[in-house]
Amino acid sequence: MSQNSLINNDFQRDDLYCAFLENLPIAAAIVDREMKYLLTSQRWLSELGLEGQEIIGRSHKELFRQFYEPLAEAYQYCLVAAVELCVEERFQQADGKKGWRQWTLRPWCSSAGVVNGVMLVAEDVTDRKQAELALRHSEERYRFLMTATSEIIWDTKAEGEFVSKQPGWSAYTGQTFEELKGWGWLNAVHPDDQSHTAEVWAQAVASQTLYKVEHRLRRYDGEYRYMIVKSMPILNADGSIREWIGVHRDITEHKQAQEAMFRLAAIVESSEDAIMSKTLDSVIASWNFGAERLFGYTAQEAIGQPVTILIPGDRINEEAQIIEKLKRGERVDHFETLRQHKDGKLIEISLTISPVKDASGKIIGASTIAREIGARKQAEEAFFRLAAIVESSEDAIISKTLNGVIVSWNFGAERLFGYTAQEAIGQPMTMLVPADHINEEPQILEKLRRGERVDHFETVRQRKDGTLIDISLTISPVKDSTGKIIGASKIARDISARKQAEAALQESEAQLRQKATDLETTLLELKRTQTQLVQNEKMSSLGQLVAGVAHEINNPVNFIYANLNPANQYIHDLLELLQLYQQHYPSPASEIQVKSEEIDLEFLVEDLPKLLCSMEVGADRIKKIVLSLRNFSRMDEAEMKSVNIHEGIDSTLMILQNRLKAKQDHPAIEVVKNYGNLPLVECYAGQLNQVFMNIISNAIDALEEPHQLCRFQEIGQKTSEIQIYTQMVGSDHVQIRFVDNGPGIPEAVQKRLCDPFFTTKPVGKGTGLGMSISYQIVTEKHGGSLQCHSIPGQGAEFVIQIPIRQSQQTASKHSYLHIFDRHYFEPED
Repeated sequence: MSQNSLINNDFQRDDLYCAFLENLPIAAAIVDREMKYLLTSQRWLSELGLEGQEIIGRSHKELFRQFYEPLAEAYQYCLVAAVELCVEERFQQADGKKGWRQWTLRPWCSSAGVVNGVMLVAEDVTDRKQAELALRHSEERYRFLMTATSEIIWDTKAEGEFVSKQPGWSAYTGQTFEELKGWGWLNAVHPDDQSHTAEVWAQAVASQTLYKVEHRLRRYDGEYRYMIVKSMPILNADGSIREWIGVHRDITEHKQAQEAMFRLAAIVESSEDAIMSKTLDSVIASWNFGAERLFGYTAQEAIGQPVTILIPGDRINEEAQIIEKLKRGERVDHFETLRQHKDGKLIEISLTISPVKDASGKIIGASTIAREIGARKQAEEAFFRLAAIVESSEDAIISKTLNGVIVSWNFGAERLFGYTAQEAIGQPMTMLVPADHINEEPQILEKLRRGERVDHFETVRQRKDGTLIDISLTISPVKDSTGKIIGASKIARDISARKQAEAALQESEAQLRQKATDLETTLLELKRTQTQLVQNEKMSSLGQLVAGVAHEINNPVNFIYANLNPANQYIHDLLELLQLYQQHYPSPASEIQVKSEEIDLEFLVEDLPKLLCSMEVGADRIKKIVLSLRNFSRMDEAEMKSVNIHEGIDSTLMILQNRLKAKQDHPAIEVVKNYGNLPLVECYAGQLNQVFMNIISNAIDALEEPHQLCRFQEIGQKTSEIQIYTQMVGSDHVQIRFVDNGPGIPEAVQKRLCDPFFTTKPVGKGTGLGMSISYQIVTEKHGGSLQCHSIPGQGAEFVIQIPIRQSQQTASKHSYLHIFDRHYFEPED
């Protein structure tokens, strides 16, 4: 083959390659390992708003900072694991509404098998997401109607555990409720599919979206059947998942056929191009939405009609030629022609037509993809409009070679620098650079050669008359069709006015900074005052409420408790009398005998004393709770009094007992009390109890938090524990320590624990006042200290130290140097 032939073949491949990218019906791009663009389709540029921009060699992060973060992790994983991934994100559409976009990432490899980058496909899936939302509402509304279906209907808790009987599941798999509850249902899934099923489920739970997976499920007779599984989350008002409703449908018999049909139907129906099929008699057999959009005919109007309804009269002979090629098994690629809209308007289109064969290989028709190419011509017009915009811009827009030689110069550049285009083009860019900035140009050129962009670089340049001007430079590399960097485009903007404004602003900043400092000091004092007022009102209201509830419960409980012993004696006497009747009248009347059997007299006689005993235990439990509530509120001890500290701690633990018990999502929290021998302590008992409540509640929250991220098998492997120590410190102070084995507290959080309104809890769960109020109660009300010692991962310890007698404090409250996590704070006056 001659050299000329090789060159012609290369040109032909380039043309086909460009045409392929131009007409690729999806938004696709290829990037390297640094996420820099190597290739893109025309659809990528139009759908992502990049038309008219040169993006080859630029990074995705640079162009789409708002779209980069959702892709970063998936992108890195795709490179490392060499697997295909899909990521969905929210974005703002042109009309201002929120939409959904799906990014598909697929690794591409060199001939040696090395992953060199990723292929990206962007797809607007807003309609699909909206449909999923509608489906979720529909399933929630009609869930009870679905019980009549032959499919397996099931429901689980938020994490995917079965907690109630599943008749449909048990009937199909043969599993009993004891076998399937919790995560036992996974045992019915084929072992090879269990890992994938769990992974897809975890992704659905994390994203709160449709759970859809296919796996093999073991039927009651031992045969594994292919199932398609769909489930939608039912949400609580706060957006968290309440439960899942799901369906298993057996697709074993038609799996492969249905997969092919659904995949093809989805591609055809979602395509923006017109995709249709016809018989060899040129009769339209199928018609997608793209065809309806392009030609104006609905599917009902088009199917069954001759394809000539789309062909202008002067091109009617084209159809016969196309049919003749199809009968020979030939394909028609990118045939540019005219077709006619329903309203008579002519449309410029590109046709790709392929023969369709039946199972025996016989040609029975053709499939046609028609794409409107008017947009391409509009793009050409847009290019000329862009050139006009550049020329009319007030900013200086210049291009240069990699040697720093000017090759283009707009009117904005002429106005800014004073040189005409004839004077500037062909000259070195350094003629605009002052001598003391001459080293900047080589550095900029070096960055451009690496494909990097220079954004808003503020510097000084020189006009033709020698005057200096402050400018902001934005410089981007320019690439040829192969991606090679051949030069740079530069936008220069005069920022002299802004610089003058900044100088004036800096003069006033010093005065404003002092005012801000004064305001910050005032605000801190206001926050402290507000915190104290909130605490006073909270403790007053809480004490009244708790004391009132305790009083109202105490009276009826005392009545019940007082009457249990007489009731027990009466019933005991009646049962003895009944035994005497049975001894002296062993053969009672038939009516009595029937009644005895009806009420199960033997069981009644045995169980009734047990019942009374249980009632007595319950009443005693209520009395203890009431006593704990009264001890906690201390409504009768508003003034400072000498109290038993241990009683206050025990009352607090009694009130929090329900949170300490084991629950489905976390094990019980064990409380270990290591009480020393303490005297009575002079204090505000109710307020000190509030401190105990805040610290123990926070410890419980810290111990529960890790279990919220664990699967149920992991829960219970580590014992959750709170230890409470009390002891004397010297002869005049007592120390109370609360130690948990939770995840600990980061150092940055420790420093702010006592700041008013600071909280790490979710919105609606914490106010940020608990520890601040506790700190004030201990330090200001009792002249003590509150300390926190914690190493992340090794639990946390809170230490309270207060004097036994307040009269022993000889200095004012402002003289105390309060210690908090080894950081010292001097209270302000």
